[in-house]
Amino acid sequence: MSFPYTGLLRSAGNYFFFGHIFIAVCAFCQFWATCLLWQQPLPVALAIFVFCATFLLYNFDSLLPYKLQQQASYSRRRAWVQAHKPQIKILMVVVAGVALYLFIQTVFYKNHFLLLAHLALLSLLYSLPVLPIGGTYRPLRHIPLLKIFLIAYVWTCVTVWLPLLAYNQAIFSEEVWPVFLRRFLFILAITIIFDIRDVERDRATGTVTLPGTVGVKNARYLAWVSLALFALLIAFIPQETDRLALWLSAGITGYVVWQTKPAKSEYFFAVVADGMMVLQFLLLWLL
Repeated sequence: MSFPYTGLLRSAGNYFFFGHIFIAVCAFCQFWATCLLWQQPLPVALAIFVFCATFLLYNFDSLLPYKLQQQASYSRRRAWVQAHKPQIKILMVVVAGVALYLFIQTVFYKNHFLLLAHLALLSLLYSLPVLPIGGTYRPLRHIPLLKIFLIAYVWTCVTVWLPLLAYNQAIFSEEVWPVFLRRFLFILAITIIFDIRDVERDRATGTVTLPGTVGVKNARYLAWVSLALFALLIAFIPQETDRLALWLSAGITGYVVWQTKPAKSEYFFAVVADGMMVLQFLLLWLL
């Protein structure tokens, strides 16, 4: 006998995960994780702005015409987006209104405007086919092997430099660089997981990625190397509970890398792989 609300829960889950609400939650949690590591209060308005901006950028990317023209058979997630374009656009308008208000209140007159401006430009160039490459116009993501490093850089800037600027902290100081590098290595490992997921689609669209170049098995090894370097840097954190939380997150993420295969369910990537960012925050918060 089926649970009477199974269909409703599945529909809500699809909106939450395929509609990029959860990835926005991940950005919010990684932003907050930096505040916890720095032992500073959460700048709530700025954190909500990060949530809204992440939601808008990921949905903007998924709704681009050339993305929608790609075969839905490559992804159940893409098929869901195609079927729910009107609802996503309405939600984007609402979130954009909130983001604009928060931008004016928390960003526009602050010293982090320039940081966000260059990140917004990189994010748009990542998605929009405006760069003349190989006789045609392509987005930054199609530059060979750049995709994962660009994503890791943008995420690290948003979740490390932005909260520190809210505390008027010099972001290029000796104390900040280890935090930046740790976050970059952790996010890089997760982006490799998603490159493994997209390996067949990227081959079909001519995108040169790490798994497409060195193979899925070697891509896993490189993700483990990234996590191993992340774990080594954790040893220099003075707080024992923070070290324990981050080491646990590294170990569990390493196990997720081991389980990663292109044929895995979309929910594995949307819930489990992205969920490593939320898990890291929860471990820091609880411990």
